[in-house]
Amino acid sequence: MKKIILLCFCLLLTLTGGCSMNNKEKNNTKDNNAEAVKPKGMDPKDLPQVPAFQDEKTREYMVSTKEEEPGYYLLESKLKGFRMLFPEDGEYLPNYSTSNGKNSESIGFQSYNEKSNILLDAQISYYNKSSFINNPETMLRQISNENGYKGEFKKEKTDGKIVYTASKKSTFKNSDRKYNYSFRYFGYIKSSDEEYLGIVYSFIVRCKKVDQPCALNGDQARERTDTLIHSIIFYKKGSRDGQ
Repeated sequence: MKKIILLCFCLLLTLTGGCSMNNKEKNNTKDNNAEAVKPKGMDPKDLPQVPAFQDEKTREYMVSTKEEEPGYYLLESKLKGFRMLFPEDGEYLPNYSTSNGKNSESIGFQSYNEKSNILLDAQISYYNKSSFINNPETMLRQISNENGYKGEFKKEKTDGKIVYTASKKSTFKNSDRKYNYSFRYFGYIKSSDEEYLGIVYSFIVRCKKVDQPCALNGDQARERTDTLIHSIIFYKKGSRDGQ
């Protein structure tokens, strides 16, 4: 008799939604499953209609279709070593990207805004378990030499990292183009949580087309690159499989 009563009670709850998943729970499960599908496994027609997702190679790095900030999505390195904001009009550059498949990876990309005629060239080089990346003095000397820079680096300590940044304005030699200059931002990010873990970065911002107006200025370029630089986060030990 007790078994019959229990079955009847469960049947009643089922009809009212108590012994089964209600519609809200079903929708949440469906949403969670949808989030589990990475953009690289989705139909391009279902993705945002921007270069970051419509370019086949670029979308392999995209974490999800969620916009983190206006105009920016989230990029994840193939080695799952770091994440950072990625511009919606950005495109991966295979010729400027390399990886040893274990502890180093370099990602090159471009971002071009047709309306402003401003082009951003970027390269992010990630190193893990590399002794040289642990020495700021050596790294900054090398970065200075590579960029023809003789000044000081700005040093900032934030959660889990130390960011070194420098910049310079360059003028194209033997060029009669109206916008014959570029702004370069370069530096080094050292993990403050893990030894032998760091990133070297370089950004060049310039006007692309000589026959179109371009309102590029240093403040504008710095604001854009600062957004990208300070968005970089390292994965911590024990969380390399995702966050």
